[in-house]
Amino acid sequence: MSSTNRFLIIAPSWIGDLLMSQSLFKYLKSNYDNCLIDIIAKPYLKDFIKLMPEINNTYELDIEHRELGLSKRISMSSKLKMNNYTTAIILTNTFKSAIIPWLMRIPERIGYKKEFRSMLLTKDFKLIKHKDTMVDRYLKLVGTTFTNSLRPSLKINLDKSQEYKEKYLLKNSNKNIFLCPEAEYGSTKRWPKDYWITLAKYFKKKNLNVYFIGKDKISASEYEGIADNVSIVSLIGKTDLDHAAHILSFADLVIANDSGLMHLAASLDVNLISIYGSSSPFYTPPLMNDNRGEVLYHQIECSPCFKKICPLPGDDNLKCLKNISPEEVSLKSKVYLD
Repeated sequence: MSSTNRFLIIAPSWIGDLLMSQSLFKYLKSNYDNCLIDIIAKPYLKDFIKLMPEINNTYELDIEHRELGLSKRISMSSKLKMNNYTTAIILTNTFKSAIIPWLMRIPERIGYKKEFRSMLLTKDFKLIKHKDTMVDRYLKLVGTTFTNSLRPSLKINLDKSQEYKEKYLLKNSNKNIFLCPEAEYGSTKRWPKDYWITLAKYFKKKNLNVYFIGKDKISASEYEGIADNVSIVSLIGKTDLDHAAHILSFADLVIANDSGLMHLAASLDVNLISIYGSSSPFYTPPLMNDNRGEVLYHQIECSPCFKKICPLPGDDNLKCLKNISPEEVSLKSKVYLD
């Protein structure tokens, strides 16, 4: 194909969504020889995007979720106009996210019909929520579907990995288990805290190295209480995305909620057990190799509800998550640790 294809991507803001969108970038690189792929993304994602070799340039757009930020968008469009992009692919669904490609008059502007923004697009698609997997929702914009050859895979810097391994005192003596108890979406994606603690103590008794990891500094103290700095260590709130990616590459097993860190672990090709509650493993599955992990999902009568807060009262509250016991997870883990 022509070597003059120049793509501008409007990136998702969620870590997991961004990782799944890498399948789209891989498709473009393999089907458009010598194409250029630039991306507009939130500033906190910049170093993380550097781990995706398909991306040529990253441009930071620092606008709050509900902010129009028109002056910033006009400034960005003026800055990038001379790049002569041939195609813009807008992976987010808001009206405002399509403004920059429209201002730049990029010849082809592709996205979904949302928020009456079809007037800003040259090619639009009807979005039926949860009909397709998230990765196929992105790939549909370029006329294809997911195959294993498009599986997200980050390019880890070995020197940085060793540097961060020493910085966070990761051990070589025994296998390293990383527990990811957070999910930014809401409590309906978070396996109960006491279950995580029970699981950590189980691995400690097995003489394994256990690390809690996440970014929420508020929740960090909840897990510091059981960390003894010998077998159980809490790194919650102590790493950024780039650091997390490099140290997770040393994992013998990652156990995670449906979250950005789950998708990150899947992209690193490490052993992974994924725990699902209100969301669906059909819609946002971890895109991992089949022999590298599995999904735990106890579908109940209201699953998947996709709600952020469980509406069920009493003992039924978060039933979909509570039905997955620490004993079940520990039993599944033996496959990857024995």
